[in-house]
Amino acid sequence: MNIGRQILRLYPRPWRDRYEDEMLAMLEQCSPSLKDEVNLLLGVCDAHLHPHWGLTGKPPYEKVSLMRQTLLYSLLTIFAAYVGFIIAGLTFQKISEYRVFMLASQTDTTIGLSFTLVLIGSVVALLGILVGGLPIVATVIKHAFTQRRPDQLFLLATPILAFAAFLGILFLLEKLPFTTLTVILSRSAFAAVFLMAATISTGALCRAVARCEIAQKHLRFALHAATLATVAMILMLMATISWGLGLWSKIPQFFMRNDGIFGSSTSLTWIGIVAAMTITTMLALIALMRGLSTRSILSTAIE
Repeated sequence: MNIGRQILRLYPRPWRDRYEDEMLAMLEQCSPSLKDEVNLLLGVCDAHLHPHWGLTGKPPYEKVSLMRQTLLYSLLTIFAAYVGFIIAGLTFQKISEYRVFMLASQTDTTIGLSFTLVLIGSVVALLGILVGGLPIVATVIKHAFTQRRPDQLFLLATPILAFAAFLGILFLLEKLPFTTLTVILSRSAFAAVFLMAATISTGALCRAVARCEIAQKHLRFALHAATLATVAMILMLMATISWGLGLWSKIPQFFMRNDGIFGSSTSLTWIGIVAAMTITTMLALIALMRGLSTRSILSTAIE
């Protein structure tokens, strides 16, 4: 009973508002088996991928409003996943700069093609995010000026301020004396500040967009662009895996060296990059499926 109750808490709020009492009554009548609990967990995935399931019986206006909000949050999730993916991609770009890896990309067809696909995918994903996001950002700026909301403008300016703070901290770190301890501290501070700046910037942009009423046409257009960006992320993930496996088979002696980020193991750095890319890609893919399902129901509700 306790496990079943905990699983029910994983369902979306609209679904719980509609069905939670009925499900709790059923769980009280009979103790759920392991198969029932697995089915409940699978239902959690279905409910999140099909958010309209919990809107039965709600007024049309409220249903449309909730669906539009769900679509917006799906797009913001894809954007946040993309930022995380790019952070992993920057690490990949750093380790691929070493001469031995560049020579391998030039002499081996598989490795070279994989690296080229990563570059192409990065450009396509960036264009998808920019093209889909610009109309939304323009709407937020217009809303901030018409409604006299300086806080919205501050949220949009947060990435610039965070980047300036990041550069300032880098300048201070370069002034430290060169010792083993200061090198370790500098590298740790660099990674921490960079991740913090990226997190704060992403959160600020998402908050600014979430607090503004975005036209449905902009959300639909952004969903098309987000689809392109997600496909590009999948392409880059597969190409990064192919690149690493190609190096491992062709020049394992170099791949097992400590040429990774901050002098760490190259193979472990690559595994970490692939893991981060996989997690963020799956997150973007789930959000995309949720957004596409929401768009379909939203069109039906409006018609």
